[in-house]
Amino acid sequence: MKQIARQEGKMKLRTKLKAEKNRKFKSEKGVALLITLFAITIMVFLAVEIAYNTHVEMKVGSAQIDRLKAYYLAKSGIQLSLLRINAYKIVSSKFGAALGPNKSDLDLIWKFPFSWPPMVPDDQSDLDKEQIKASVKKSTIDGAFATAIDTETGKIDINDLDSPSQAIQKAVNAELVLMIQNRLNIDDAWARNHRNLKPQEIVNNIADWIDEDNVSRNGGSETDYYQDTDPPIKPANRSIKTLDELHMIAGVDDEIYNVLAPRLTLWGDKGVNVNYAGKEVLRSIDPQITDQVATAIIEHRTDESKGPFAGDQDFLPFIQSEGVNLTTFNKNPPVTLLYEGGTNFRIKSTGIFGKAQREIIAIVYDFDTVKGEIAKNMAAATPTPGGQGGTPPPSPNPPPGGTAAATPTPGTSTPGVPQIVFWQEL
Repeated sequence: MKQIARQEGKMKLRTKLKAEKNRKFKSEKGVALLITLFAITIMVFLAVEIAYNTHVEMKVGSAQIDRLKAYYLAKSGIQLSLLRINAYKIVSSKFGAALGPNKSDLDLIWKFPFSWPPMVPDDQSDLDKEQIKASVKKSTIDGAFATAIDTETGKIDINDLDSPSQAIQKAVNAELVLMIQNRLNIDDAWARNHRNLKPQEIVNNIADWIDEDNVSRNGGSETDYYQDTDPPIKPANRSIKTLDELHMIAGVDDEIYNVLAPRLTLWGDKGVNVNYAGKEVLRSIDPQITDQVATAIIEHRTDESKGPFAGDQDFLPFIQSEGVNLTTFNKNPPVTLLYEGGTNFRIKSTGIFGKAQREIIAIVYDFDTVKGEIAKNMAAATPTPGGQGGTPPPSPNPPPGGTAAATPTPGTSTPGVPQIVFWQEL
């Protein structure tokens, strides 16, 4: 009996051990499965992350390449525009006089917008359309660009409020005052909102911002007008770099800015070109040039049978026929009236490749012409003891700009290449 009991005990022990071994084995299998699933999850996560990062880097790299191509397309548009401006100046100097009233037709050399691939007008013949399409297919240009050239001629140079020529200083001061006053006179609602506005004080504040001293033209110190600004502002006492800087000047709110900015430039011709100036700039020459007279001037210069004004001998009799009294016209102070074609240009070139787009803005400035105008004004305003005009002034201050090119030394610029003084990449 004892032997049977002993064997039964051994059998129970074996069964118990076997059951415990099976339970342990099953438990280990579960842990291994969990570890395997966890490892697979980590591997899948890493694979997805690597694939995503690779995709993003490829997208970013592709976008950067597209932006780079778009940039060089925009730059190509700038170079083409410089070629057009140079061609305009050459043709104008050689054949402009022979064209007479039709001289303004030369403006199409630079004024007409250009794009690549070219826009095909609907009225073109099928043959012309096919030829244009064939030319585009043969081209090695991969992408598109569009350029537009506008002239800065006809606008008022705001930095001339501190010109070395006193005559130019006074003329620009008077033009800006009259421009604001004209708005007060013609817009009753605007005048009601600015009933206490004094145009001369506003213009004085702008001049104080530009000139080098700290004495306000309205009295006291220039800094007195900026005591309550937050953060504190001090007049820059240097040329204005961008027209947006006008917002910082005392008294120039958004509405004053909107009146002045569209008619201002930082790269002017030291006068008003009556063949390019807008209506508001024309009216700023003299109070006698009313809205009706300014409209008549614009209609005359754009009439193909009459063309632009050739000079004072053409312009003055015309405005006299419109009711302007030449005895008192443009006398206090006199504004230099210009008639020749544009010399300073703003180029805007946009390059497009894929979904990328880059834009470049460049300003071309004719230093020789501007220097000559300053010399002429200063010579006329500064008589010598012998009764002759004064000596020519030094070269004009370099125009301001964001990433402007270095100011060239007179006589050292490359012949035939328009001088870029401002370069902005967007």
